[in-house]
Amino acid sequence: MSSSSVTSGFVGGRGIPTKCLCGLDVTIFIAKTQENPCRPFFRCVSKRDANSWTTKRDGHLFKWVEDAVLEEVEDALPRVAIMANELSKTKSEANELNALIQELKEEAMMSKMEIRKWKVCSQVCFVWLCLITIVIGYLCFDNRNEKDL
Repeated sequence: MSSSSVTSGFVGGRGIPTKCLCGLDVTIFIAKTQENPCRPFFRCVSKRDANSWTTKRDGHLFKWVEDAVLEEVEDALPRVAIMANELSKTKSEANELNALIQELKEEAMMSKMEIRKWKVCSQVCFVWLCLITIVIGYLCFDNRNEKDL
């Protein structure tokens, strides 16, 4: 299985070609030769007729599909590694934020409990203040009644 390809005729060089150097689109053909039976390849659309193919090096695109796909994968791997690294950083940041959220929830719960304690304390103080006022008022009123007698 020959894996040589001539890419001198297409724009971009690596990966799956979309245009030939002549500016026309490319399409996939299937080889019908003895040495490469049923092997797919890219070729300029101007070379639809196999009789017009003088050679692979006729100034128009010729590229084996598996070579193009391999180049696409090779070119994508560094980007995938970068994305995996960014994903890992993002997950780490998300875990830190989740921990911070949990701390804030706990602080909020403690604050709510503290507020409830102060409410109860202020209610108790209010009740005591009312009782003391009633007692003082009673004593003053009782004291006046004794003077009148």
